[in-house]
Amino acid sequence: MTTAWAWLVRGGVAAAFRANAGGALLAVAAVIGAPWLLASALWGRWIGWTPNGKAAVWAGSAVLAVTLLQWGWRWIG
Repeated sequence: MTTAWAWLVRGGVAAAFRANAGGALLAVAAVIGAPWLLASALWGRWIGWTPNGKAAVWAGSAVLAVTLLQWGWRWIG
C-alpha cells in the first residue's frame, strides 16, 4: 500500500492502482476526506453530509474486498 500512496501523490494514478488498488482507494479517500474534515472542523458543523457508522463499514468493506481480490488475482496469476 505504501507504493500505491507514493505513486498517487506524485500523480501516477494508474501506477498506484496497479501497485495496490486498495491502497490507492485509501489514498484517494484521504485526499478527498482531509480537506472535507478540515472544513467541517473550521465551520463547526458537517459540510455536505453527516457521516455515520454504516457509511464507514461500507467504505471499509469495499476497500477490503478490492484488496483481497487483487491479492487473490496476483496469487493465482
